[in-house]
Amino acid sequence: MNWRRALLSPPACRDLPRLKRAVQGRTVLVTGASSGIGAATACQLGRAGATVLLLARRDAALQEVAARIEAAGGRAVVMPADLSDPAQVQAVAARLLSEFPALHAVISSAGRSVRRRAQDGAARRDLERLLAVNFSGPAALLLALRPALESGRAVIVNVSSVSARHVGAPRWAAYQGSKAGFDLWLQAAAAEWSGVRAASVYLPLVRTPMVAPTQAYRYLPALSADEAAQAVTLPLVSPVVRVAPWWLGAVEVAGLIAPGALARALRHLEATEVRWAARR
Repeated sequence: MNWRRALLSPPACRDLPRLKRAVQGRTVLVTGASSGIGAATACQLGRAGATVLLLARRDAALQEVAARIEAAGGRAVVMPADLSDPAQVQAVAARLLSEFPALHAVISSAGRSVRRRAQDGAARRDLERLLAVNFSGPAALLLALRPALESGRAVIVNVSSVSARHVGAPRWAAYQGSKAGFDLWLQAAAAEWSGVRAASVYLPLVRTPMVAPTQAYRYLPALSADEAAQAVTLPLVSPVVRVAPWWLGAVEVAGLIAPGALARALRHLEATEVRWAARR
């Protein structure tokens, strides 16, 4: 195991035969499946023999992912929908219930990230847009799919972020708030549904198109989308409800014991980055 994996990686399923035993012949819905972690997870599930339902906004990109899955011998069904549009959420849910009355797993990977000061983002409706994609849209979809989830005794995997578990960081208010909100909502809602288990996967930085606009991330260690997908599939082979890097627990404890100190450290990092950028 190299130092990067030891530092960054949460527990993961790196054993394809094990994943195959868990999902072969089963139906798994993957949201955000057109790129990044969602696409990588969908391809791993397809290789393991699952029927993979691909949901995202971009039909052409979904068709490319489906072609990759089918070229490897898997089965994929494309279901384009924008989770920020309530009408599209209800329409795709109706189609899913009609064609797939039992869902065995849902990988909730759709998400949007914006790194901007809260006040600057107000005019651009950052909070509204991120809540729609990261929280209210996925929640509405799961509520509509409840009959299929209970019928299939589904596992719902929330692809979350370590930032959803630590104190607020400058320029991440809309992202952290929406991700943390959905995480807690899902845990509470799934506890009400018969036979359904929810698991949250708290990922560190992952090298995907979503993080590409943040220049500072280019110099930080990160997981690949395929490495992240191996963590995302762990709840499908093991009865875990939380998947996280080994160090996240210590960060959470620090947030409880010394939230002020942790917040000051994050503000210091922010100020250092601003000074560094000004000198460039």
